[in-house]
Amino acid sequence: MDRKTQYKHRAQNVSKLRQRHKAEELALRKDRKEKLLSSKRFRFVGGEDLADEILHDEVVNAAKGLEKPGAHRHENLKALQQAFSQGTAFIDTFFKVENALNTLIGIYTGSDAGLQLEAAWCITNISAGTSDQSMIICKQVAPYLVTYLSSGVHQLQDQSAWTLGNLAGDSTECRQILQAQGVIPPLVQLLQSPHPSVVQSAAFALSNLAKESTDTCKEMIQASVIPNLLSHLSYSQENLDVLAEVSWVFTYLATSGLFLEQLSSNGVITKVVSLLVTLSDILPHKAQAVTPLLRCLGNICSGPDQYTGMAMQNAELLPCLCKYLTSDLRHVRKETLWVLSNMTGDLAVCKEVTFGPILPHILEQVPAAFDIKTEALYLLCNLGCHGEDICNHLVDSGLLQCVAPALKSHDVEILNLALVLCEMTLKMIPKGREIFEKECEGMVKLEALEYHNNESIRTGANHILEMYYGEQVEEVDMT
Repeated sequence: MDRKTQYKHRAQNVSKLRQRHKAEELALRKDRKEKLLSSKRFRFVGGEDLADEILHDEVVNAAKGLEKPGAHRHENLKALQQAFSQGTAFIDTFFKVENALNTLIGIYTGSDAGLQLEAAWCITNISAGTSDQSMIICKQVAPYLVTYLSSGVHQLQDQSAWTLGNLAGDSTECRQILQAQGVIPPLVQLLQSPHPSVVQSAAFALSNLAKESTDTCKEMIQASVIPNLLSHLSYSQENLDVLAEVSWVFTYLATSGLFLEQLSSNGVITKVVSLLVTLSDILPHKAQAVTPLLRCLGNICSGPDQYTGMAMQNAELLPCLCKYLTSDLRHVRKETLWVLSNMTGDLAVCKEVTFGPILPHILEQVPAAFDIKTEALYLLCNLGCHGEDICNHLVDSGLLQCVAPALKSHDVEILNLALVLCEMTLKMIPKGREIFEKECEGMVKLEALEYHNNESIRTGANHILEMYYGEQVEEVDMT
């Protein structure tokens, strides 16, 4: 059963890999503990969510209190900031107050700089609400947001970029509206700001804008986004949040594969690998930065092998990936396996991985949780399909003993991968047949799959039994 065409370069074709990981992207970002890495985020008063309970009547009173000028407006805006950050229900309550949103927008676009910043904060939190709430803000406020990116007030630039990031993270329709407003050039300019919070918010907005559209990425590159991002692609504890956001922008720029030449010619590959090497020695691993950097490298290496060759020019890359495979953080291990899957499409890298110290750590991931097990099996398929020498070493290293238990999985994808690996190995390595039967109870596991409700699983199991254990199966049938 020749399935080489299913894997990067051999374990799975590039477009399918990209589609699979792009589909996982939003779920991955939402699952991240760090608020700064989510697709949409509230801005909390004082930087933290306050425990004081807000009542809906207080929201109504604060909304109505905005109508009349006076010192109370400041207090009402503060109350609304806090309320909006605590749930979309409070935003709904605000919207139901007649003329409340128009009043808020009037303050936001008015001449009182202090009140303008407070109103901007409220609008930021509304933009982090439901899709309907975001769309209302996008349609009514987007032109002002884009204009304020070029204001001389860094706090207003920060709030505007943050709001634009929330809107861009909401939907394709919002992203199209923002791009039509000319949002990209001023956001790229903000990457030169001396204020880290402004750079972070601008990168957050750019990463969300770049998610799905190659046209948007192309416009960013034409606006010199790469050199502007590169100046922030360095690690310090103080720079960690900025680094994380900048790394996500590079990740999305690399997703389509259309801009790899621009990334490589600007030294992005060298910088990303160098950062991963540096961060691998910092424990616990800094997941908010390591995850997008690994994803970026994986995207780059899913392209032509020349880019994998550039990454491998750093002799510390594989040792550092070995460290990430032993990380306590599951996302880090998962992303590392995916990077290696893409890199091992190159035969030279495949040999270094197979015959190097990293292989035992790969095999250790096979019994892990579902998503990590899946990535480990894809990687092992990528290794094995490179030929007999590779397969022979995999068998000697305990591949079949690790993979055979996966034949009892309830997941069809895992079963298919395990069957492919077993057949690939048994076909090329005759001694593997006895190991599979006697040490792994392989025949028993395959026979159990003969009655699986999935046709491809039944067919795969029957094929292996008939092809490699045909005589023994016949003897069992006769008895």
